[in-house]
Amino acid sequence: MPISLPTRPRYFLVPARRLSEAPQTCPLGVWLFPALVFVVAVVLAGCLYARFLGVDRALWYNPYHDRNAHYLYSLKLATDVQNGRLLQLLHDLNEARIWPPLHGLAAALVLLIGGRDYRLAILPSLAGWVATVLLGFLVARRAASRRGNLAGLIAAAFLAASPAHRAYAADIMLESLGAALSLLVLYSYLLTVQGRVGEVAKARCLAVTLLLLFLEKYNYWLLVVLALLAAEGYSRGRLYGRAIRAVLSSTDWRRWTAAQLRHPLTWAAAILLLASVYVYQHGERPFRLWGHSLSLYPPHNLIHLIYVLLFIRLASWWRRQGQQWTRQFDPRLRQVVLWLIGPIAVWFLLPKHPSYFLWYLSFADRAPHQHMDFFGGFRDYATWAVQDYHSSLAWAWAAALLCLCGLLTWRRLRPGGIAVLALVLLASVLTPLHPNHKGRMLHSWIPAVWVTAGLGAAALWGPRERTTASQRTQRKNTEDRKWRIENGGQQIRPFFYPLSSILCLLCLLCVLWDTVIRPSTLLGHAVEGGPHPELPSMLEVTDTYLSDIRDGERTLLLTSLPLKPMAQWTWLERFGHFENLEERWYGFGAAGADNRRGFTDWLQTTACNTLVFCETTISREGVDSGPECALHAELKDVLSGQRIFYLAEEQELPHLACRIQIWQRPTPGRENVAEGR
Repeated sequence: MPISLPTRPRYFLVPARRLSEAPQTCPLGVWLFPALVFVVAVVLAGCLYARFLGVDRALWYNPYHDRNAHYLYSLKLATDVQNGRLLQLLHDLNEARIWPPLHGLAAALVLLIGGRDYRLAILPSLAGWVATVLLGFLVARRAASRRGNLAGLIAAAFLAASPAHRAYAADIMLESLGAALSLLVLYSYLLTVQGRVGEVAKARCLAVTLLLLFLEKYNYWLLVVLALLAAEGYSRGRLYGRAIRAVLSSTDWRRWTAAQLRHPLTWAAAILLLASVYVYQHGERPFRLWGHSLSLYPPHNLIHLIYVLLFIRLASWWRRQGQQWTRQFDPRLRQVVLWLIGPIAVWFLLPKHPSYFLWYLSFADRAPHQHMDFFGGFRDYATWAVQDYHSSLAWAWAAALLCLCGLLTWRRLRPGGIAVLALVLLASVLTPLHPNHKGRMLHSWIPAVWVTAGLGAAALWGPRERTTASQRTQRKNTEDRKWRIENGGQQIRPFFYPLSSILCLLCLLCVLWDTVIRPSTLLGHAVEGGPHPELPSMLEVTDTYLSDIRDGERTLLLTSLPLKPMAQWTWLERFGHFENLEERWYGFGAAGADNRRGFTDWLQTTACNTLVFCETTISREGVDSGPECALHAELKDVLSGQRIFYLAEEQELPHLACRIQIWQRPTPGRENVAEGR
């Protein structure tokens, strides 16, 4: 049913009528400007990678950083394929619960082709940065009603000049690929709403890109989905409201409620839900059942059972009437249901995935000292936005002012452009609201801020139209005012032309300064991303003991440093398997006497040839570390008093505040070495 307002058009996912479009750009400009942006981004990426290779070890300054876990995961997938371990590969894929597996799969593919080397594992992030710069240009051009190429160039300049985006491009993190996929979703949405009703390929592309973003990072996906829903609600909220009211009024609620109460799965799901709430409130204290201790905390398995029951109910409804019901949808909307909602529903059937998804997006994902503080979070993110994501304070002020101008152009954007503004507004509120404040939370949606800044710069430039005298006279009537509303609004005064020209020139000069004139800043900087050459590399610790371990020697690694993920990936990168690594990260028993007694028994029966002990030489109270640190520190005295292994080598690294001891079992080839020491 056509919907139109006399004041201004509303744009729908399924347009009610064909609306007048922005004037087509020059055919040469359609491909010339994107090609130019892409070539420049690729050249800068090559320079950035060459710069990274000179300081690559500085990437590993923190042994407990998330990048260690990301690289370890991609290495596991790659070595599973290399060793032909299919079951282990499926197990490792299922372990992608907090962080989905897309980035790990991309890095694993690179490692399979190029070899086990962390310097190759950053290539997906580098490709994501190139795609982000290009997509920033394309989204801005597609959303702008006038001067689309100008808007795109401004957005691409902000992205290329961002120090944090260049830093994460040289890292093994999820941020660069997540930012690229977020912009790809916005671009696919713009293509979908600006296309014809019968075109389903673009809608299918939108659904697939949303699925890929979901498999990259959950919070990035949620922000984009909320922005698209807000854009759809703004565009045709009345139509959706009428559809919802029609469904509600046509449903026999008394009969539906009675049918739900009679179904046994309803009661089973309700009982499990109550049990989950009770277990969560009960905490980590175990239950006593028939004289045995039973712990169900956290209630991951209960929540998964609830979802399985709901999935069975929904699958039954889909088979009976769901498919027929979705045939009433627009074909493009049906593509979203089939290619997005369906795969996500199947994904949540994997063990513990629904509960980790809810935990990751809720306020439970925070450290004990973090709490909800909107104004404090806004202050933190504003500081990170200025210091990490802009080259200078003036650059940040220019982005903020242009973004404000872009927000004021919401009436004059092309169909779907409101989704970009919705992402800016929603993310700027929801991100500081969450208690887990990290600078990298800006990474996926701050490109939308720069796209909006590009729209503001295009609006400040103003449309100069070539018209004849008769055309200018004709447009003074009512039809002229309607034409202006549908095609970009009133013209901007010429005063703003030199201002926008100066801003464009400043953008280009800033990119040139950071990438050519000052090559030392090419890698950029971020609090949590990229190499930090000013800090010592923790690879010195792993290099110290790995150089003394021969392939085939079974080794136990004990550490009071938070070294677990780094120790695992360095071992796996060197040997290609974990077969000879004795992994006792959770000690040999409960903390205290039980742990030491278990270690003593292990010494009497082990087949290990080498034992490595990494000891911290300073107090690390309050430092985020794994459970292995305290459990392994308890074993120092037991290790010093035993006579099964002898101390073959000891090396202290004072600049890293640690000491490495290598203990070996006496063998005929090593007895003289032991006596010499």
